[in-house]
Amino acid sequence: MEYKIVFSKNSTDIVDSSGSIIFKTVCKTYFFKRKYFVYDSTDNLLLVFQKTDFLLIFLKTKILLNNLDHSFEYKKSGLSYFLIMNDITITFRGMLVGYLRTQFIADNKIIGYINEEYEFPNNKMNITFINEDRLNQYCLILFIIATVNYWDSH
Repeated sequence: MEYKIVFSKNSTDIVDSSGSIIFKTVCKTYFFKRKYFVYDSTDNLLLVFQKTDFLLIFLKTKILLNNLDHSFEYKKSGLSYFLIMNDITITFRGMLVGYLRTQFIADNKIIGYINEEYEFPNNKMNITFINEDRLNQYCLILFIIATVNYWDSH
């Protein structure tokens, strides 16, 4: 399965290879806080999370609402991002400089790839998974939570 990230002024969408929206993320900005609302293809609210920032440095991420099938915990350590669900941990490593080229790993097994390429005016992001699996949805959720500071236009 292959997905791409579509950036716009109002939202950021994750679409599948046919162009159908899988997730849509909308941001509302408050004083030193940004709330992100994640919707599915039928506009059902799946997730709300908040990023607290100071001068565009994101300090804290908090999950406010989770309407997904599983509860999870989001963690960050350096450039590594983690989504911890029951007995499974999904992770990927970010990049400090350059284009994002990394893998999603679940319990020491590569399950997908993130590949960023230069394309004016926004870079092009592709996410590819090795197998079709329910875990892919949570990889995309991890990607959304971890990278909003990268693509947020607010």
